[in-house]
Amino acid sequence: MPTCIQPSSSSIGGFGKADDNVRILLMASVRNEFGDSSIFSRLGVTALGQHYVLVTRKKIFGGYTTHMITANMRNRPFISAPFKVSSDTQSIEESRELIDRLTTELGRPGMFSFDDPPTGCRIAVGKDRVQLDEVPVEVHDTQDKFLEKGDEIYCEVNVSGVKFYHSGIYAGDGMVYHFVCDAQESDSLAEALAVFSGVPAHVAFDPWFEFVYALIDVSDVPPKIFRVSHPLICRSGDQIVKYAQHLQNELENYDIRRCNCQHFSSECSSGVAFSYDMTSSFKYFACSVLKPTSTVVNAMARSNRDRSSFASNSTSS
Repeated sequence: MPTCIQPSSSSIGGFGKADDNVRILLMASVRNEFGDSSIFSRLGVTALGQHYVLVTRKKIFGGYTTHMITANMRNRPFISAPFKVSSDTQSIEESRELIDRLTTELGRPGMFSFDDPPTGCRIAVGKDRVQLDEVPVEVHDTQDKFLEKGDEIYCEVNVSGVKFYHSGIYAGDGMVYHFVCDAQESDSLAEALAVFSGVPAHVAFDPWFEFVYALIDVSDVPPKIFRVSHPLICRSGDQIVKYAQHLQNELENYDIRRCNCQHFSSECSSGVAFSYDMTSSFKYFACSVLKPTSTVVNAMARSNRDRSSFASNSTSS
């Protein structure tokens, strides 16, 4: 029978009925996911207010691993799939020591980012760990109703039939930080392909309209918007926005496969530069052959002319 250690009395003094329900759901998930292989678990709440449970799991062929399940009430589903946080197979003592260290670090105001976890801990960033929740289309009219400061957001883009996401960090009040190429012209195939190996770029701080139509033409049907989340929230909204501001002075070259807008937004959110799209071998290949003309480069570094004209017409109408 697995051992369950509840949070200390000092940490649960302010808990209410909703918190009790979240803890019940977390432990139900432990039973459903691990069954008899779960031999030890500990519930907790991070310094950022996220509920979690840490689990020691017995491996079939010996040894133990440490896993984590988290809750995020903004997500659907709001209980995450289990994810491994131990770097190697452990003894049961090592697993319990890791759980102690993690519990302490998760309770610190500064916490930690995925690129600098506590000793013995490894939190991977991957496509299977990233959750995309579509935001209601009304977000194009009222951003603050559906998004919070520091949200990592994806805007759906279709180029020559291939679907991509342009990403950014929502800063509140309808403003977004996003990583884009500098305006340029290309007269040759070699110059057009430069976008794949590195071109001058910058972190822009733009109004919502400029972010949404950074890579696509304005149309009567607004693009889909997704809120991106990692299972463990390691930075507050203010910290994420502050890091986006910091990268304004750091990022100067765009490489669609190695340093694109998604690498930027992921690094702001988690501390690790990760591209959701570039995990697809098809999209990775497509980026090497897709429409290698000035059209691609100019689309990725669109001037403000058409969008400003559209915006002024919309305002006057």
